[in-house]
Formats: sequence, structure tokens, C-alpha cells
Amino acid sequence: MRMVTYLIIFLDKPGRALLDDLNTQRRSDMDPRAVMELLAGEIADDPPAGYEPLPTGTGFNEYLGPLYGRLIDGRLRLGMRIGKRHVNPHQTCHGGILASFADMQLYVSQQQEPELRHMLMPTINMTLDYIAPVVLGDWLEGHTTLLRATRATLFQQTLATVGARPVFRSSCIYRISKQRAPIGSTLGELFPNA
Repeated sequence: MRMVTYLIIFLDKPGRALLDDLNTQRRSDMDPRAVMELLAGEIADDPPAGYEPLPTGTGFNEYLGPLYGRLIDGRLRLGMRIGKRHVNPHQTCHGGILASFADMQLYVSQQQEPELRHMLMPTINMTLDYIAPVVLGDWLEGHTTLLRATRATLFQQTLATVGARPVFRSSCIYRISKQRAPIGSTLGELFPNA
């Protein structure tokens, strides 16, 4: 975003006009009927046995998922089916979707620490290593470990898999804000007995 802002500042009038034309063309390419056709032709999520849909809030989270969760040996595990809306022109899952899935693993750490279950915890840092492609129809699961929680910071890592095949690993750091999160943005007491 910052680079685009600087680019606009340094463009002369003909350059700005070209940029405006490109933005207008992009908006016209977003035909609402095409978007509706994509969503209508979406594949079924069909999660494995024991997975239940999770309430992940509004906005972007609604379009990312649905995300599913289940308790395995007392620990929350998140999963999602990769649909048509998640793949890029190469027919593999877009890296931004995988990064968002990695970020959503915060729910796992919040479930493990009852005092954090309703807390707003913005992401401070996230690194992601893509190991193998994820393709249309794959069931993606996150195997997340809470590494440490201090008074102000939470550290976790995730190994995401499709079946037994690792597809990415991530390391995330979240700020423990001490503020209650907006309703619908955490799992709260959905998995209270883990």
C-alpha cells in the first residue's frame, strides 16, 4: 500500500490518467454476475467427520471460510476446504488465503488459554514458508502449537497439512491487548473444556 501511495505521488498528470484508466478497467472487470456464478458453482465443503463450522465474524472472515474446528485429544484443530474462490489462475490456492488461514490459527491458542478467549489480539508479525501447493478440493488442516504467552505477547507456530503432506509452516506473534474483542471475532467459550 505504501509503495502504491508513493507511486501516485510521483506520477505526472499523464501517468495519473493512465493509473485512473487501469483502476476503472479493474472495476469494470468485477462483473457481479461473474462473481455470483463463481460462488454458485462452488464445490461442497464436505468437512471430515467431527468438524463443525466456526463463527469467525463478519467481513473478510466470511469470504475466507467457512472455517471448521474440532477437538482432537483436547486440542482445537482448524480446517477448511479449498474452493474455487480460493485458487489463483494456476489452479492452486492463493498464498494470501494460506496466510489468512495461518493468521486464523490464533483461535487455537486462545482456546488453550481461557483468559485469552475473548481478548482482542492483533497480529504483530507473521512469517510463512510455503512448502507444497494446495489445490482445488484439498482439505487444509492447521496443527498449531502455542509456544509462549507473556503478559503482552503470544507466540505460536503452525504446520499446515493436506492429509499427511506438509504444505506450509508459519510463525505468528500476537499482541495481547487486554481489550475485549468485538462479538463474533473470537470463538469465546465454543470449546470451553479443552
